[in-house]
Amino acid sequence: MPEPRTIPVEAARAAVLASGQLAAIDGPYFLAATDTEWSDIHVDREPPIAARVVITRLGQQPRKVTISWAEYEQQESNDPEWNELRARKPMAIFGSEVERHAYRVVFADILAPLLDPRPAAPADPEPGDTREEQAARDWAAEIEAAQTILDIDTIDREARAARAFRADAEGTALHRQLRAKRKALAEAPAGTDADPWAPAPSANVPVAIERTPEARPAVRRPQDHLPGNRASRRAAKRKGGRRR
Repeated sequence: MPEPRTIPVEAARAAVLASGQLAAIDGPYFLAATDTEWSDIHVDREPPIAARVVITRLGQQPRKVTISWAEYEQQESNDPEWNELRARKPMAIFGSEVERHAYRVVFADILAPLLDPRPAAPADPEPGDTREEQAARDWAAEIEAAQTILDIDTIDREARAARAFRADAEGTALHRQLRAKRKALAEAPAGTDADPWAPAPSANVPVAIERTPEARPAVRRPQDHLPGNRASRRAAKRKGGRRR
């Protein structure tokens, strides 16, 4: 079985080209059916059964590296989004997978420092290992009945654990339904997710009325304390006290 996707094809290609050890690479080629010839294009609705490249390292003979669709489908069965992308673009995605695998096979010493090891997807469970309650669950009905993002995320997690998103038409359709439901819930009006424990607004709450201070008439105060007024009073007294 091919190795897990631990390095992008772009990174593998760049490392191999930088090494100067790549003499030639030809392909990818696709095999549509067992009774057909290898072709450099694939236009059938059904995915190809295999892909191949011919790769040559300096000082070595050309080597044919072939991978089968079924092997990668089984390996990536826990990643329905990736399988869906491969199904839509078999030439681009499956072709890049066989190219990357060829680099891994022929230039393992060059790519080893770049690898990020991770375990391959677990093998399909043996008959009888799957719980009866998981097998009997109607995932489509549960997705349709989900009311919140939390509900749909819980279903997503449990469906993945039960391997409900199989790499076939039914599993792909189920995963599309889940994504569409989650999008619909995420785009729902905010009012539908209001906090049920929040207090309801009350119509009897008194409203404070802002009052402005009233203008009061000014009080006229005596001005005797002013120096000018005192001098006027003294002059009046002197004038009034003179004898004729």
